[in-house]
Amino acid sequence: MGDRDPGDAPVWPPAGPSADAERTMVHGQADAPPGQHPPPQTHPADERTVNYGQHSEGLLDDRATPSKAMDSANAGTPPTEDQGPRPGSNLNRDPSDPDRRFVTAGQISGSRTPPPERQQELWNTVFGDQQDRADQDRALDDEPQGKPVWIYALGGSVAIALVGALLWAFLAGPLAPEDAASSAATEEKATTPPKPTATKSSTTIGALPQYPGKASPVIGRVTDAQARISLPRLGGKWLLDQRGTVTVKGTYGFDTRQYVQLAPDRYAQLMSGPLSPRLAEHYQQDNLEPVIRQVVLSARKRFFPEDNKVRKIAQQPIKVGDSTGRLVAYSLTSQTEKATIVTMAVNTGGEVPAIIYMSIPSDGKQLLPDIRRVMGQLKLTA
Repeated sequence: MGDRDPGDAPVWPPAGPSADAERTMVHGQADAPPGQHPPPQTHPADERTVNYGQHSEGLLDDRATPSKAMDSANAGTPPTEDQGPRPGSNLNRDPSDPDRRFVTAGQISGSRTPPPERQQELWNTVFGDQQDRADQDRALDDEPQGKPVWIYALGGSVAIALVGALLWAFLAGPLAPEDAASSAATEEKATTPPKPTATKSSTTIGALPQYPGKASPVIGRVTDAQARISLPRLGGKWLLDQRGTVTVKGTYGFDTRQYVQLAPDRYAQLMSGPLSPRLAEHYQQDNLEPVIRQVVLSARKRFFPEDNKVRKIAQQPIKVGDSTGRLVAYSLTSQTEKATIVTMAVNTGGEVPAIIYMSIPSDGKQLLPDIRRVMGQLKLTA
């Protein structure tokens, strides 16, 4: 195709043959005289056109003849002048010119396939716009796509606002330190463990309470020469044991005794005397509590049931004249008895201290105010 001379380009549409030649191409022979039908001849080069004509003629013949049997009988015998033309043989001819047959559009146009130039022109006409649009789309896809400017502007605004909020929070907002001193104090407070608060424990022992009721009257004094002390003689229900010092000391371990009988075998007692020599080893002038503990332990074994238990309920220092002393109170309980025990030790200047012992059973609680009366009226003797 590259070496073809431009002058050799085919002309469209091509020049067609003459009418007579066309008739010869359709039927393969020249027109026969009217009334005669020469035998059909086949040309392979134009088989499509010949078959088409034969098929058309056959259709016309089938419509013109009443039956196929007549066509089959007459197919091999050419018509004679006596017989005349075959019925329907003139249907493909022009009535105004019986010698001229009808020419179809396909016979006039010739080959239905256009030449390459016409095919390219038709292709461009039909698909040219679509191809152009496809090329434009591919060109746009190949170009680098940039982000819109407003995205960068929005991101910058958000970043600036965030930085401003952080600066405000740390400089003037809730995260800003009040001042250097308060910051240091806060840091020190955070690192220093909290000091334990001094709260009064429920087991803290206080002074002797003020018992309700009226104390017994004082009707005199009882002097304990061995202990170098004198104490008030209580009236009312209280009685003084008159059996003598030897009997009292041998029975109770003290030199003097005052009592109130509450039951046949139960008494409220007030006794005095110097510390027993067997407990002298526990004596400390500046610490009288060990001596008091030993006195109470000895009294529990002598005057109360073996299953008794004690609990300290009060303690306080006392002063008799210029001498110092100490008071400790206990609550005693057992299966058969309850009582309040109070023991006082006073430094009298002797080798051992003076001991004042009181015990009041629970059924004699009206005698509890007498404890303070005795403590308040102790005196030293020469």
